[in-house]
Amino acid sequence: MDHVIKKILPQILVTHQKYFRSLGGCYYLSSKTVLSNMALLLKSGDKEDCIPENNDPFRLLLDSNLIHKKSITKCHSLTLHNGSILPNMEHFSKNKSHYEEFIEWIDKPDFDIKSEKFKTLISGMLENLHLISGEHLVNIINRLCLNGEKTKQVECLVAKLDQKCCENSRKWDKSIYIAAAWSFFQLKSYSAFNLQKKMVMDLAGVVKQMSSQELIMYLVILKQFRRFPRKINKADIEIRLNEVLDNVSIEDLGLACLAFFECNEAVQNTELVGRLVERLLIDANSTDEKTVGSMLKLFRRSSTDSGNFAKQVLDIQPRLCDLVHRWNPKVLIQLIAVGSNILFFHHATIERVARKILTCLNEARLKDLERLAMAIAISCHQSPSGNSFWDGLEKELTTVERQNEIYQYPNAFISLVSYAIIANRYLEQLLRIALNPDFVEIAKNFSDQSSYNSTKRELLLVNCSLNIEMPGYDGPRLCTNDAQTFEKLYRKPIPSVEKGNNFTNHEAFLLLLLDTVRKILGEKNSASLVYLQPHFVTPDIVFKMDGHDEKNTVMSYGNCKVQRFALIGGSRNMYSRFSDHPMGPLSMKIRQIETMGYRVIVIPWFEFLKRSKSDRLALISHRIRLKINDRKI
Repeated sequence: MDHVIKKILPQILVTHQKYFRSLGGCYYLSSKTVLSNMALLLKSGDKEDCIPENNDPFRLLLDSNLIHKKSITKCHSLTLHNGSILPNMEHFSKNKSHYEEFIEWIDKPDFDIKSEKFKTLISGMLENLHLISGEHLVNIINRLCLNGEKTKQVECLVAKLDQKCCENSRKWDKSIYIAAAWSFFQLKSYSAFNLQKKMVMDLAGVVKQMSSQELIMYLVILKQFRRFPRKINKADIEIRLNEVLDNVSIEDLGLACLAFFECNEAVQNTELVGRLVERLLIDANSTDEKTVGSMLKLFRRSSTDSGNFAKQVLDIQPRLCDLVHRWNPKVLIQLIAVGSNILFFHHATIERVARKILTCLNEARLKDLERLAMAIAISCHQSPSGNSFWDGLEKELTTVERQNEIYQYPNAFISLVSYAIIANRYLEQLLRIALNPDFVEIAKNFSDQSSYNSTKRELLLVNCSLNIEMPGYDGPRLCTNDAQTFEKLYRKPIPSVEKGNNFTNHEAFLLLLLDTVRKILGEKNSASLVYLQPHFVTPDIVFKMDGHDEKNTVMSYGNCKVQRFALIGGSRNMYSRFSDHPMGPLSMKIRQIETMGYRVIVIPWFEFLKRSKSDRLALISHRIRLKINDRKI
């Protein structure tokens, strides 16, 4: 069976509506669609439901969203394989109802929506809406969707239809209700939301009884309201989607994922996330970019807990790495970011994405460049493409065309500059923009008015890093008042056993390290927890080997006869998954503390916590002796 028209159940296919049409009360679907519909066509061998391609009455256009309506009216009859005759859409009884007259007129090849005849038909429809069944109301809305042209009369008709459908909805079954709401959803140029809102709330309790296509339509309609109402049980939606997943095309799954994402929801069911990932990995090569991007967005949002996530997410970057060349920058950035929350970075994928973005830097959005900068900096990715990215970035973002975007999204720009510093790249022209007093004021106002509250901390990081690693920089700087205010805003109290026991995992780890170091050094040479720089978000253990008062040497710079040590506790979130190499922020901290004149000792959590108390003492003693003798650990 090659290209055919096949009869399908009376339901609307969400992503492929341009490939089906109603004729004589039946619905037909063409195999001239994307590959995902081929399986649907080939499931049944019943030739009675098929029409040969040469008898296709629809003349489907694959490159357009509109169906050629003229060919329907020119076809007087159509013979199926079993010899039965499809009824002619123009064949009506002599005593036509207002509905029949309306449908007959709108299906004419020379139909004119601005004609007096059509205005008269609309007036008759408005007066007799109470006589029209739910199925006919849906059919009228679908015809208006196909036409697409907007007039005051049609707008009035749509408003009345919306009102009438709301009144009649209590009499409808679930299928008609969803079909009507979906039809109004297609009228995007009209503000007809009443039935859609009502449907979302009324059917919230029957999600588990919805068919696969009804569930997808429900989610797509829900997406436009940007939230899941309290009445909706999100777990029911996840359960039902998991049950019908095998019957849904990859494009429809992309719509479902986008609905969750646009409503700011994550999928809590890790089994469902895993199955969605598997479907994407199978169909990514044959589906469109929008579907891939929508699914990756949801996978990133649903994988924020590094201890509880679908393990299939770890396969995304390695499996899709070879498809990087096919996708646009927006999709590539989602691919890069999908594992960032669970501390997983695939360097081969980062390299290919960086190489691809370099060829279209001027097309990439600022926030997309910021996310790629984050992946390169946090993962400590080193390559010629990575180095070229930073050089190209400075050149691109200093162009006149980029300035409006930079001032419109100051948070993304400052994050990007801070990531460059984490990667030990000081882009002077970008630093001058970021620390310009006018830009700082804009960034502060943006931070105060938005939910993103890290902008001030990142400004502090940029300013303090310049003090340590770029003393010769002569451009704008953060004023003293702002620097002090930002430090107080983000500075947490130093943990202490005497102050309580409600510690984070990292604080508890630091206190264990501190206790161990004190046992090794003894009372005369005590160690303490200190914030060595205002922009450091965690304190570190500092001590010296000559027994003098710690406060006299903690913040001094330059050469000093006293051997000063800084012991950094490397917590779990400072290392990437499947790697014992520090991530970017920890690498920057080590680099900067060494620049300040300290001998740095790093104790990773995976080396310390798994040992007995005696072995912990031996480990730290050995590391201190190595550092005293300037040996590489």
